[in-house]
Amino acid sequence: MSIDIQQILHEIALNEHENFKEFKERLVDYCTNRENGVITLFRLLKGIEHELSECLKGNANVDVERRIIIKVLKTIRIEIDIIRYRMKHPELLDCETKKSLHPAGKWTSKKIDLIELIYAIRMSVNKGRVTIKALQECFEYIFQIDLGDIDDRLQEIKARKGNKTQYLESLIKNLNKVYDELTQNTKLKWTGSNVDWVELVYALHAVGYANDGKVSLTELFQEMGEVFDIEVKEFSRAFTNIKNRTKGDRTKFIDALKRELLRKIDEADDKNTKKK
Repeated sequence: MSIDIQQILHEIALNEHENFKEFKERLVDYCTNRENGVITLFRLLKGIEHELSECLKGNANVDVERRIIIKVLKTIRIEIDIIRYRMKHPELLDCETKKSLHPAGKWTSKKIDLIELIYAIRMSVNKGRVTIKALQECFEYIFQIDLGDIDDRLQEIKARKGNKTQYLESLIKNLNKVYDELTQNTKLKWTGSNVDWVELVYALHAVGYANDGKVSLTELFQEMGEVFDIEVKEFSRAFTNIKNRTKGDRTKFIDALKRELLRKIDEADDKNTKKK
């Protein structure tokens, strides 16, 4: 679109009704073209707005009636307001411009499941200011499906005996499965005995390497328990059992850690020797 605003004004002045209508249509088409970034559009229109304002002040050499300048200026400002709104609410889905969407794939569940979803999310799109028909067309385009008259299918959902939100509840179950899988894949789990765990945490508390020793046993058990997914509620009783061991066996688990670490070190030394 040309930004020679003086030329545009003179063209409109030649045939105000037809040329202004053409100008307005070209402006709207240009501003709604998704290939033109909103920042670029905003900068362009603000520049035109400034130039038109200068024309009104008489600081520009334009031999056009003020009425035409004001008319064009108002049109420009409307588009600027729309662009401001688009920049402020980029998350809003304009269901009427589905050409900007791309098919995601074929819907392979039941049609009535998708209809249940459409009605459920309506109030979450454009703050509820969207028609069911517009949402239907969006989903039909995205999933390449013809849902037909969904009002009739809504009555079918309404007439269900018992659970009227079968599909939505299945989505919750599916989401919980995903959460469970994520937890299983990312969370560490203590697989030793509870007594060994208590011995380890007491040892770490004794050396005072957590927060320079400024942490209670309860806090240490809680924090480390979250990391290793273990909870020993009566750790003091388990510690009593450790104290009741014979003197040479009181640090059984810590001694086992020491042996295994030394064995690992010896294995590493042997590998280095063989390489030489």
